Amino acid sequence: MTDQDNRDWFQDPPPRRKGVHALIMRGTQLLIVSRPYREPVPTWGLPGGSAAANELPWDALSRLLSERLTLKATVGRLIVVDHVPEKSGKHREGTNYAYLVEIPDDVEPVVTESGRFGETRWVERAAVGDLAVGHGLRRIEQCLMADDTGQCQELLLGMPTRSVAA
Repeated sequence: MTDQDNRDWFQDPPPRRKGVHALIMRGTQLLIVSRPYREPVPTWGLPGGSAAANELPWDALSRLLSERLTLKATVGRLIVVDHVPEKSGKHREGTNYAYLVEIPDDVEPVVTESGRFGETRWVERAAVGDLAVGHGLRRIEQCLMADDTGQCQELLLGMPTRSVAA
């Protein structure tokens, strides 16, 4: 028997990240952001970030959209829960929550200096794969599917594990 077998996971839980993401649509286009801090080549994905300790996911998303993109947004329904196992040397285990988010049609996001995003783009649904790749692309595709079907998607690294009726 190992120490892990004897560990009290309630009293001594492992560290986990809590990430939040926004699916922001305007007609057939969605908002994506570049994150140049991720790779030597910018990685495109949904806007968001990490929640602080004891911060509710929807509050974190609202805060991050305001801080990073100057958006006063209405955080809507949960559409995706994406579980991400730890990748040694890269990131801790985490759970990412993606929500539908509404912004007024006449408002444009502006990347703030402290926002950690490179730029924003409105892209057609069909063209997302021209910029986003890998796990980020899979998560975006599942968010779009969840928006279309009205079902919350549970994912593992962007791949569906099951759908939950809204």
